Amino acid sequence: MEKVVKKYKRKKRKINKIITILLLVAILIFFGGLFYLNVLPLITSIIILLITLFISGILILFNFSRKKGFRIIGYFFSTLIIGAFTFIAIYLYNTIGFLFNVTDGNFALKNYNVVVLNDSEYDDIRDVKNKEVGINKNDETIKDAKTKLNKKVKVKYQEYEDSNELVEDLINNNIVAIILEDSELAILEENNDDYFNRLKSIYQIEIKNSIKNLQDAVNINTEPFNVFVSGIDTYGKINAVSRSDVNMVITVNPKTEKILITWIPRDYYVNINNNKMKDKLTHAGIYGVNSSIYALEHLLDIDINYYVKVNFTSVIKVVDALHGITVYNDETFTTNENITFRKGEVNLDGERALSFVRDRKHVTGGDIGRGKNQIKVLEAIMNKARSKEIITSYNKLLKSLDGAFVTNVSQSSMTAFIKKEISSPRNWQIDSYTLDGTGAYDYTYSYSKNKLYVMIPDEDMVNTAKEKINSVLE
Repeated sequence: MEKVVKKYKRKKRKINKIITILLLVAILIFFGGLFYLNVLPLITSIIILLITLFISGILILFNFSRKKGFRIIGYFFSTLIIGAFTFIAIYLYNTIGFLFNVTDGNFALKNYNVVVLNDSEYDDIRDVKNKEVGINKNDETIKDAKTKLNKKVKVKYQEYEDSNELVEDLINNNIVAIILEDSELAILEENNDDYFNRLKSIYQIEIKNSIKNLQDAVNINTEPFNVFVSGIDTYGKINAVSRSDVNMVITVNPKTEKILITWIPRDYYVNINNNKMKDKLTHAGIYGVNSSIYALEHLLDIDINYYVKVNFTSVIKVVDALHGITVYNDETFTTNENITFRKGEVNLDGERALSFVRDRKHVTGGDIGRGKNQIKVLEAIMNKARSKEIITSYNKLLKSLDGAFVTNVSQSSMTAFIKKEISSPRNWQIDSYTLDGTGAYDYTYSYSKNKLYVMIPDEDMVNTAKEKINSVLE
């Protein structure tokens, strides 16, 4: 009998220790994440900590009490706290991981292709060993691509002034292979599909290069600021260099609680990187996000403080994580994917939202109509993300955003902004403005071989956009 009693006491002490250790670990993990994330006012966090320690101290005494009733109470409430803190800690650490990922926008990925003619005898990178390969000598990262290629196979390089000359010489059989970046191939496909269809890629080289942050940071809780939103025309890796098909400037004034979304057509004929020859705004994206920012700063006479870069994958993931959105559709139209959107309020899941914002051939105004639909979806996402419904889909939303966009907004600025919204939620007023212009054909910096379709900016509308932006900023 004595052995049974001792065994029971040992088992009881073991349970007491396990529950107490789990309780202390849960508290440590929870408050470690809470203080690291720093989204609550310090005094609030300290008060929560002191209350938690006081209650936990009482529960630990209950856990080790000789009275069975006290122990049961201690076990029960200790288990509740362990479960609750573990659940909340998952939210906290998911948020921390998310902030680390989205603020990692200081590099860009370029994917180079070793390209040959479709009907050539070259099917493998080893087939061009010791052959002449054409490169664009004015490409800033071509040296890195050459270094990587040299490790795979030795070739000779012939330098050209631009990618147009490269393609011409390849088509005319003056050279056996050339190196083109993905975005250069995309421009060729868009403007000369005859040439594009005669080419094939036999090898790919991925180059990672750093991006200089040329923007001036501000205190986003107290000072007005501009954010460039770039929607690239690709799926997959968000850091990939690509054409910027969606171009918006979001002007935010935290004091007046006003937000203005200015949409700029992808074909706007603008100056990029101070080049003598203008180009389409969408093509600025292939030279990096700073080129797009330069173009918009000079077009609108503003300073852009931050950027957010998203792609097609982003739209699908975010809308699905929010359990769909609702927008008002101005007209009935059917997309190339055979999806029909009726006039009036329409409910969109991720795939339908993407189809809705991509279509420009079946909506009034073409690209301008598409821009208006893109603004509607963005506004719907912003409003849904600020609603109480976000609580039930918070973790899913963070997971959906992982790898879906990058920004140069610092982690500390993001957490400070979240802290402000938690302590005193603001009633944001969202407005929008869509720029327009006149269609024309002209030579562009990125494709000087033929005249391409461009849109000449409507100066009156540009001036109106400047006034609206300055009105929000002031």
